[in-house]
Amino acid sequence: MKPTLDFLVIGAGWAGLYAAKYAREVGLEVTILEGRDDLGGVWNYTDDPAIITVMRNTVSSSSRHVTEASDFSMGEAAGNFFRHEDALAFLRRYAERFGLSDRIVTSARVARAGKADGLWQVDTEDGRCFTAKRLAIATGVHQRRRPISGPVTEFTGAVVHTAELKHPLDLGVGTGDHVIVYGGGETAADVVHDLATGTAAEITWAIRGGQHFFRKAPLRRDRGQPPGAYDRYDMALDEYSSGAIGVMTSVKNTVPGVRHLGNLGTSGSLFSYQGHGVAEWQNEIPLYRQFFNKNGHALEHVWNGRVTPARGIVRCHGDTVVFEDGREVQASHIVCSFGYQPDFSFLPEALAAVPTDRLHRLVFHPDDPSLAFFGFARPTILSLPYMIELQCLYAARVWSGRVVLPDPETMRAEADADAAALDAVFGYERSNRNITCPFWYLEVMMKAMHEDSLRRLFARFDPRRDWALFSRAVRVPASPLLLRLITSDEVGPEERARMDEYISPMPFRFRRQDVSLLRYLLTYGLMIGLSRLLRLDALFDAIARRRMARRGRAIALRPAPAGVGAAVSAPVSIPSSAVDTIPPSPGGSAV
Repeated sequence: MKPTLDFLVIGAGWAGLYAAKYAREVGLEVTILEGRDDLGGVWNYTDDPAIITVMRNTVSSSSRHVTEASDFSMGEAAGNFFRHEDALAFLRRYAERFGLSDRIVTSARVARAGKADGLWQVDTEDGRCFTAKRLAIATGVHQRRRPISGPVTEFTGAVVHTAELKHPLDLGVGTGDHVIVYGGGETAADVVHDLATGTAAEITWAIRGGQHFFRKAPLRRDRGQPPGAYDRYDMALDEYSSGAIGVMTSVKNTVPGVRHLGNLGTSGSLFSYQGHGVAEWQNEIPLYRQFFNKNGHALEHVWNGRVTPARGIVRCHGDTVVFEDGREVQASHIVCSFGYQPDFSFLPEALAAVPTDRLHRLVFHPDDPSLAFFGFARPTILSLPYMIELQCLYAARVWSGRVVLPDPETMRAEADADAAALDAVFGYERSNRNITCPFWYLEVMMKAMHEDSLRRLFARFDPRRDWALFSRAVRVPASPLLLRLITSDEVGPEERARMDEYISPMPFRFRRQDVSLLRYLLTYGLMIGLSRLLRLDALFDAIARRRMARRGRAIALRPAPAGVGAAVSAPVSIPSSAVDTIPPSPGGSAV
C-alpha cells in the first residue's frame, strides 16, 4: 500500500484539476485518479461509443473569458468560443503549469471507496489501492445517460439517445426521413443545427415545458451568413456584464432592466419572447429562473421554416407521434436529449444516498466533511468552470483552516435551507436538482467565506489610489477572473494585465478601449434606468405574446439570405473580418 496522501481526487477533468491545484496551494499532497488514459474528462474526445464525451465538432456554449481559469488564460487563438481541441490543450497546459501532470494516475478506474480507521481507502479495478485523509469526487455529471422513458418508449421507429452520437450526421438520415429532436438543452440545439444544415430530412424540434434561449454571439444578418452560422471570434453576448452593471441591476431577482436588449442580440428583434418568440415554447418562468440554452443560433432554422417547433410528446403508436397540442406526425427517428446522471456507486451506500443539492454549500458531505464534491452544481448561465472555481476557493479556505465548518447537524440544516432557498429562487420544483442560480450561489459562498464582494472589490481597487486600475476592474464581466479580483489575497501582474481584454463591451458596437468609465456608467445607467421607468421589458413581452397568440410566432418567417445554401461543410469567409466562422456543427453539450 502506498503512503497516506493528504488529498485524493477522483477524475482528471476540469473539476478534478482545479480541485487538485487549489489543494496544492494550501500545502496538501495530492494524487489524481483518472479512469481513462489521459486527462480532460468529457472534453477529451474519442470515437469510442462506450465513452461519453463531447461530439466531434463541439464548440463551447460559454465564452472563453467566462470559462477559462482565473489565473491561467486559454489564449486568444482559442477564439471567443473554443473547440474541444482547444479545451483539451488548455487543460493539459493547466496541469503542466501548476505541477499536476506527474500527479495524475491514469487507467485507474475506481471500483470502491470507503473509510477505514479514519482514512479513505480507494481501490481501482486493476487492484491498486490508495489511502488518503481527504477525498474529492470530480467525476462529473456525464457518467451515465439519463434513461429514455415516457411515451417515447412506445415509438416503433429508431429511438436514439444523444449519448450514442459522436456526430448527428452519423444517423445517416436524408430525404424521406422525419427526425424529431426531443429536448430543449444545448445538445439538442446542436443536433437540430447539424441535421438542418447537413441533411435533407424533415425535422421537428420538440421541447416539453418551454425554454429560454440566448445566442453566443450577436446575430449579424448584414454579413450574409448561412442560417445558424456565427463568427467564433465575435463579441460574446455572455460578457455583457460587469461588477458595475451588477450594482445597477438585480439579476437574481430577475429585474436586469435590459432583457429586451438580450432578445435583440439573440434574434434581431425586440419581440423574441424568451429569445425564441415561438408560441409552442413559451412558459411563465421568469428570466434567469430556468437554464439558458446559449446555442440560440439553432433558432434560425425555426425562424426560416426549416425546422418545425413542437411541445412535448404525449403518446406514440407505431411511428405516429402525438404532441401536447394534439398535432400528429409520422416520424422515422426520435433523438432524445435527456441529459446525464452522475455515478457514485463506488461510494458507501449511506454516503452516496445524499443528493448533491443536500451537500453543505454544494461541496462538503454533511455526514463526513473529509469528502468533497466538485462540478455538480450546474449554473443557469455563465459556465461550469466558473462554479468549480468558486467551490474550490471556498474549499481551499476550509482545508487551510481559514473557514471552519460547523458540526454535522448544523451542516445538514444549512444544506436543507440552501436547497429550499434555491427552490424559492426558481419558483418551482427543480426537475434537475443540480441546477443552481450562479448569482445566488456567489452570495452564499461569499458569506460563507466571510467576504463582502463589492466592499472587497472597492477596497482592493481604490479609485483614489489608481483610477485607471479601478476603471478596468469594475468592468470585468462575471467570470473566474472577477472572482479572483474579489477574493484572492493577492492579484498579480498577470491578472491585472488580463483586465484590458476582459473589460465588458458596450452596446452599439463601441470598442472597449475607446470608452471611458464615466461614459460606460452613464450609458448603462441611462439605458437601465429608462428601461425600468418605462417598463420596456414588460411592454415588449406583451407585444410578443399578442403576436404569438395571433400567428403562432412573434418573429416573421425569415428566408435564408439569397445565394446562401442550407448546408455548409466548411468555414465561411466573411469579407468584413478575416476570422473563423462556424457554420457550425458544434454538436454536443458544452460548458
